[in-house]
Amino acid sequence: MKKVFWVLGGVILILGITSYYMTYSKLSDEKNQVLKEKQRIENKMNHMTNSEAADMNQKFFEAFFQYDDADDREGAVRKLATDKAMSYAFPSKSPEKHSVTIRSDLLSLESYSKKVDENRELYLNEAKTAVTVNAVTSKHTLIVQTELKKEKGGWFVDNVQVKGSN
Repeated sequence: MKKVFWVLGGVILILGITSYYMTYSKLSDEKNQVLKEKQRIENKMNHMTNSEAADMNQKFFEAFFQYDDADDREGAVRKLATDKAMSYAFPSKSPEKHSVTIRSDLLSLESYSKKVDENRELYLNEAKTAVTVNAVTSKHTLIVQTELKKEKGGWFVDNVQVKGSN
């Protein structure tokens, strides 16, 4: 009788431990799933906010470095930048049309961002370009810092600084 009691008690103990472990494991998995979903939603929200500024940064570099006619470039950039950024991007204004043929291609752009606050983001960009002047092409790599500012519901480039080139 004592033997049956101990066996029955052991079986009940094993079933209790197994049940506890299964319940704990299930709750732990559900908790982890909820945390992952929360993180995914937060990342998506940040990406959506950041992607608007990142898209504007990309558009700015395309307008600034991707052109067939240098005389049309300033007008394309003006739509994407503040007056402050325009003074940095075009420090020497030339009222005359260019007498040489200048064409530029943006070969690649790598950008790294840092959110300053809700309305400002800094970007450090590595832009590789090919510039053709009168049929002579040269390739350049520029390190350019851009600062984007959110105003009037959209992002605009507010500052442009060349940090290095080769």
